[in-house]
Amino acid sequence: MDSEDLTEGKVFATFDKFEEFSALQTEFLDTCRRGDIDEAKGEVIMLKKLSNILDEYQEQAYLLDPFLEQLVNPVVECLKSCVQAPSPSGVEATIGQLSVLLYKYIKFRGYKSITRFFPHEIADLSITLDFLLLPNGPAQQLSHWPLRYVMLLWLSLICRIPFDLTQFDEPENLGKTASDLEEVAKSYLGKAGLEREGAAILLSRFYSRKDMNAKLPAFLQWSIEIMHDPKEPFACIGSLQVLSELCKTAFGEQIESHFAAILQIASLIDENPVLTNNTLMRKFRIKLASRVLLRLLPSRIVPRRSRGKRMLSDMDESDAEPNEEDTDIPEETEDVLQDLFKALQDKDTVVRYSSAKGIARIAERLPAEFTEQVLDTVLQLFSVHSMGAASLYDMPSIAEATWHGASLACAEMARRGLIPDSRLGELLDWMKKALYFDIRKGAHSVGSNVRDAASYVLWSLARAQSVDALAPFADALSHTLVAVSVFDREIHIRRAASAAFQEFVGRTSLFAHGIDVLRKTDFYAVGTRRHAYLVAAYEVAEYVKIIVSNSSPSDSSIRHKEYRPCLIEHLILVTLRHWDPVVRQLGAQSLRVICQRDLTELAPTCAKRVAEYLTFADPSDVHGALLALAELASAFESIIGDHRVQAERRKIFLYLAQVPTNMVQSRRHELITASACTLIAHSISLPEIETSSENSGPQWRDIIDFALKSTSSVVQEAAADAMGTVSKLANCSADVQR
Repeated sequence: MDSEDLTEGKVFATFDKFEEFSALQTEFLDTCRRGDIDEAKGEVIMLKKLSNILDEYQEQAYLLDPFLEQLVNPVVECLKSCVQAPSPSGVEATIGQLSVLLYKYIKFRGYKSITRFFPHEIADLSITLDFLLLPNGPAQQLSHWPLRYVMLLWLSLICRIPFDLTQFDEPENLGKTASDLEEVAKSYLGKAGLEREGAAILLSRFYSRKDMNAKLPAFLQWSIEIMHDPKEPFACIGSLQVLSELCKTAFGEQIESHFAAILQIASLIDENPVLTNNTLMRKFRIKLASRVLLRLLPSRIVPRRSRGKRMLSDMDESDAEPNEEDTDIPEETEDVLQDLFKALQDKDTVVRYSSAKGIARIAERLPAEFTEQVLDTVLQLFSVHSMGAASLYDMPSIAEATWHGASLACAEMARRGLIPDSRLGELLDWMKKALYFDIRKGAHSVGSNVRDAASYVLWSLARAQSVDALAPFADALSHTLVAVSVFDREIHIRRAASAAFQEFVGRTSLFAHGIDVLRKTDFYAVGTRRHAYLVAAYEVAEYVKIIVSNSSPSDSSIRHKEYRPCLIEHLILVTLRHWDPVVRQLGAQSLRVICQRDLTELAPTCAKRVAEYLTFADPSDVHGALLALAELASAFESIIGDHRVQAERRKIFLYLAQVPTNMVQSRRHELITASACTLIAHSISLPEIETSSENSGPQWRDIIDFALKSTSSVVQEAAADAMGTVSKLANCSADVQR
């Protein structure tokens, strides 16, 4: 069985285990409320079961959205009652288990979705803050990091309430509550775990309060000091994370007044190799630079396009954004964009994605002329490593990062409707290449993320571009997306291409027989590699000539003639030459089942084209060609009595003579030897056996003799099959005795 089939996870339609999960959680909470020490082991077991159920649905977390409120609220209330206990240390184990469960929810659905269900009354501030400040309390235990994370997130929610913090202070000690909040958060800002993230969110909400604006300059100065001498790298990451969140949530005036200090902090990172070598530092630096600039740029009041109905090039003067010529562009814009373009080529995905989103958001705020310049710069990145490469597969592996970053930037710009009609053709040309980006690197390849990002670009274009703009490219796009959705090696790429195809079908109706093809290449149909290659591809390529004159042109038997050539083309040019032998094997089988729809018409042409690979230097090409020829010969073998078919089968056998002897009879190329034996087994006939071995035909006896002596069981079995076929056609007793 295909290894992908073994690792394929379950796909759910609903949260089927809600009743089981809810009952188990209720029992768990009841045990926590009783606080019985003897039941502590039971709590751990129940928590493990709850965690396992959540893990099952991790990839489809949205299925729990309708149930989150009724599931999370009881857990939060139970935690609050334990925290309010006169002696929280007495229920330390219970508090720890409850916080772990809440952390599981946060990991499952994200802190933004879960903190909505936290209590956020003014009185909760003193409850949470006093608990965190409790000497030798549960929050001080090293193992209780989920508890600290949850409490910091809870405090960050409470900080958003517009109330005066001084109401919790004694008259003689005003400002103590605010100072305690700041000190608690800063104490966790240098931690390596999730407490740092919780503290950063808390501080960003704290400094964005109007009554706490006066404390921000001191924090900025502290950040500058630790950046100058980064003895605590985690504190540097934490401070940068605070500023990134702050630039997203604070008032514009607050950011503008501290603009110089924030940019100074960002520039200090580039001056220190210790900081620039850290992925998170580069990520938050990019976020910070782009978000600061966004606060200085004017907001877009009128969208560039209203859901595919208006393009930059189609807009009337009355529809254009008012006074674009008068838009004041900050002088820092060019420097920030240059940093973002450089980050698109970063070695880490999180940095590239942050940069792509930043570029698109900034471009959305710029006048149309500047936006097109941004797009032009992004598109130029595709040619950085392509200039000296003969083909896509000859590019260096470092091109992966550049192509991935550029594709992500194009996707984010396309999603926001920033691609003009005049550049659509150029963009689609690059995306067609990106969908086949697969560079071999040792025993594996790189480029699946590029193909995934290219699918994201096409999905975004379907949502944002006008139908008229996409119409000239519809046929080529549909062929490419169908081929990738059934023949890509990776399951997530097949599903991404299928999703892009679905988006085009649903929003544009430009793809021929779109709904019918989509039914055969949907999320589930392409989820298993073998099914995608041998069933979905076969169904999309089906075509039978209709003899009856009054047959309806919409008859199911003539549906997909236009998709068959592109599928065969992809199999011959890409799949049979793939670096993975499993994919080559499936590709050969898929070529056979597609050709069987019209064997006498399709198979000879395909066999002739595939045979050209037999003389190539790359063993993968030779192996794929032999596999395909063996499958086509097997298809011919099943047809008895047709002299034309048998003649084509003999032609396939003669192609074996083109394989270099030093390749087919080499211990380094066992796959080629085995596939050659398989070809012999399916294509040899009595005339070839009776022909003298001294002619120029295939030296099949030498190949079988060499294979029988191999130490590989796979090669031996293939040789035995070939010998078995020969023995059915002629007396092989002399060969056996030899």
